[in-house]
Amino acid sequence: MTGRSPVDTVRDAVAHARRAAPTAQALRSLHTVRGLRRRFGLAAALEHAAYRALNRVMFVEWMDIIALERERLRTLDPALTARLSARLAGLADLEAMTHDPKLGIGPGEIASFRAGDACLLSYVDGELAGYTWAHTRGRPELVPGFVISVPDDYLYNYAGLTLPAFRGLGLQPYRHRVLLESSLCEGKRGLLGFVLRTNFASRRGQGKSGYRTIGSIWLIGTRRRFVALLSSDVRRAGVRRL
Repeated sequence: MTGRSPVDTVRDAVAHARRAAPTAQALRSLHTVRGLRRRFGLAAALEHAAYRALNRVMFVEWMDIIALERERLRTLDPALTARLSARLAGLADLEAMTHDPKLGIGPGEIASFRAGDACLLSYVDGELAGYTWAHTRGRPELVPGFVISVPDDYLYNYAGLTLPAFRGLGLQPYRHRVLLESSLCEGKRGLLGFVLRTNFASRRGQGKSGYRTIGSIWLIGTRRRFVALLSSDVRRAGVRRL
């Protein structure tokens, strides 16, 4: 009977350690849940854990449709707004922004602009601090393969960005106010958007701006083929799947 070689022994030990140790994905998930509990509370952490568990066996997405009407705009701090300014971007602005990775402007954004969407740039003391987008065609694609109709009296607002160095200055509610006061919103009641149920930071930020939740949409199936369930409040608001 031949003995095992040292190489075989080491290989078996490594394999056993890999089986016994938690995977990197599991560790990241545990870290995320702990972070959510610390920032947003136990309910948010449990909601995120349930969402992750469901998506291991099927594709499930839960999004809230949110609206911001003019009468719900939050009062801004005059001392802060004195430092803020905004303007609509031109094609040259966006093309220049593609060279700065932290701004997240790429071919998709350029294509959206060429198709008619508008990008509102925001500044602090004359320095670019972020932006937000407005979809002007009334049929945004929320996730790949899922397009909705936007009621005529709302402008669809999406993809807001505030650079880290400028957070805490009220840029998001400021941009929303500028949008609602611009020609893009002429004749419209307010802004419409969506936020993923598990994006707790965005939900908090939109709440600070004055957004209210109209209702929810659930996508269930696979990422390529799914059914969309719209709550009755969403349907009454005039939102439909196209």
